[in-house]
Amino acid sequence: MEKKNVLIVYAHQEPKSFNGALRDVAVSTLEEDGHDDPEHFNFQKELSHAAETGKLADDLDMEIKKILQADLIILQFPMYWLGLPAILKGWLEKCFPDRVCYDAAKMKWFDHGLFVNKKLILSFTTGGSASYFSNTGVFGDMDVLLWPIHNSLRVTGLQVLVPQIFYAPGDIACDDRKQMLANWRIRLRDIWKEDPFQLVHIDNFDPNFGFELSEKYVQDYKDDTLGPTAGQYM
Repeated sequence: MEKKNVLIVYAHQEPKSFNGALRDVAVSTLEEDGHDDPEHFNFQKELSHAAETGKLADDLDMEIKKILQADLIILQFPMYWLGLPAILKGWLEKCFPDRVCYDAAKMKWFDHGLFVNKKLILSFTTGGSASYFSNTGVFGDMDVLLWPIHNSLRVTGLQVLVPQIFYAPGDIACDDRKQMLANWRIRLRDIWKEDPFQLVHIDNFDPNFGFELSEKYVQDYKDDTLGPTAGQYM
């Protein structure tokens, strides 16, 4: 199998947490599959505008180079307050600059973005069971909660995969948590074959009218029962 580069962004304060165990499964599984050549991470070849101008701190420059080199990005985190933990939100805000990870001025974004050949997956734990995150649950539909995260990441062109969600690992038996880890390992084996979930193509938004859905698209789908995504209602 062709070697790939994987960037795992681990966002949890406690290494012994279940998120830590999920990270370890990802690392060991991918290393076993041969994605572990340390000399292959030649970041110097991945120059960005920010690096060329010397306006970024060294640590941020290095993080961006990791992103540019990665074939797959795994965001591993616990869901806090129905969203990303602050440490991960800060990382995203600082490490995906315009003209480096996408170019809005040239419309090199979304389906025409710079990262169209890269995959990304959210792998995260929750404090509540799956029923909490249904359309009748106390926290609401998980797809709606994840919409702003997924769509903002897609600005770069990333192929966003169906998320890997581990519901309430702290409330289940040890054997059930072990099964969660085993299922994650199984998915990672074939994750390269997965297709991203489909969202409305950027060409269906009219740049002359504030990037709203084009009238043609609205008319074509006006009789559908559901809107095209959680974020665009008809």
